[in-house]
Amino acid sequence: MQTLYMLPMIMASIALVLATSSFISGLQLIKGKRASVNGIIHRINGYCSVTLLFSIAVLSFILHGFSGWALFGWLCALGLIALKIWIVRRRARRAFKYVSWIGATMILIWLYVLITNIPL
Repeated sequence: MQTLYMLPMIMASIALVLATSSFISGLQLIKGKRASVNGIIHRINGYCSVTLLFSIAVLSFILHGFSGWALFGWLCALGLIALKIWIVRRRARRAFKYVSWIGATMILIWLYVLITNIPL
């Protein structure tokens, strides 16, 4: 049972590393250097991060019960990811300056998820 409580922390640690790697590869994509390799890395990291977000959210509800505020927090994190994808899909060059801020915010979100899942 103790391992089950450690699982969200391990998953959040992995997601934090993925988010940082995705942020760096995303910045290199904006600069236009090696778009194909960085694009693949960025996309794979994004899929893994979203999968981990859903997994940790479900595990959180299983371990700690359902809470309206927790649901709101998880939906805000998912909304931030959706906002970033929407901005990139519009392909408006002037909006790309906001993508790096959102990417940095995602790193902070994963850091928060990691800190909240550290057992005391």
